[in-house]
Amino acid sequence: MDEIVKLRVILDVEEDVFRDLEIALDAPLMHLHIAMLDAFNWNDAHEMASFYKSNESWDKGDEFPLMAMSPDLPSMESASVRDILPNTTSRGLYVYDYLRMWCFYLEPVSIEPGNDEVGYPRLMLEFGTSPDPLSRQPEGLDDALLMAEIFGDEGDEHGHSKNGRQSTGDPELDAYLSDEDEDDTEGMENIDDYDELF
Repeated sequence: MDEIVKLRVILDVEEDVFRDLEIALDAPLMHLHIAMLDAFNWNDAHEMASFYKSNESWDKGDEFPLMAMSPDLPSMESASVRDILPNTTSRGLYVYDYLRMWCFYLEPVSIEPGNDEVGYPRLMLEFGTSPDPLSRQPEGLDDALLMAEIFGDEGDEHGHSKNGRQSTGDPELDAYLSDEDEDDTEGMENIDDYDELF
């Protein structure tokens, strides 16, 4: 039977929120990705994510993204749990949703022989309430709102200007984009209408 790693997966939030999972060391990282989302009740979430090798200081090392940019590069489908957590002293990171940057810390608790009668991965312990995956404001949005305030179009909490469009924070650019919305091509709705010009 495969070796099984028991992992403590800690969500980086103010309250204590963590899950203990058991998974085969040779399982694809994709299985751990799905098991983690399920354990934190985020199984309906479908954002990009990456695993990283790490160390005691929680620095990011080699990346294993959900989808590889090329067939020669590692991904969650081609790499295994063992690739980021080969032993109990290793550490890993998991970043979910590149806009909201949810960070999870992975620490192996033990590595033991598996049980043939048990299905893996499996949730062993649940502590704390998971936040909604959409509850964190996307990073960078604060800067757009600040610029809008400086230039006099505060808009709403989503960065939309008072006229309903997304505000860039630059009044001249917003005015230009606003002018673009107006229909200046009346009478020339189709490419065939341009035949007479040639």
